[in-house]
Amino acid sequence: MKVVFPGLVKWVGSAGESLHNRLVDEIRSVVKEEGGVTFSALEKMSLVKSVVYEAFRIEPPVPYQYAKAKEDLVVESHDARFEIKKGETIFGFQTFATNDPKVFHNPDVFVADRLLVMCAGKDLVVLCSRMMLVEFFLRYDTFTVEVAKLPLGSLVKITSFTKAT
Repeated sequence: MKVVFPGLVKWVGSAGESLHNRLVDEIRSVVKEEGGVTFSALEKMSLVKSVVYEAFRIEPPVPYQYAKAKEDLVVESHDARFEIKKGETIFGFQTFATNDPKVFHNPDVFVADRLLVMCAGKDLVVLCSRMMLVEFFLRYDTFTVEVAKLPLGSLVKITSFTKAT
């Protein structure tokens, strides 16, 4: 969470007031309709889901992944095939996949509603990130940030808030 939340705040804060207004509208209307922040309410917040996934896509919180092949397999990309033998170590750099221009148009640009059609994940990090956005925009309408790069993740300083109207 120490890497995930600052990254999420960085991208949402940098996206500006237009996105903030859309998040406020979605979050507050669904919470009102559902009578509170519930799992059912979270599932109805498609923009919140997309924003979290897009922040993870553009800056994966866990970019390096390792594994040992349990059986012989073939991994394919757009232009190559790789044979991996049982027992060999597999290394993945998630940023290569999540920033591939053959898969994502303008991969270096944060597009809040890029992943609206993606299925909701059930893991804790995604759930906590969605909850953080919901609770934040129930209290504030918009905010601004200053961002700096750290060796692992981002340093984010919130420079202003506008309380919920």
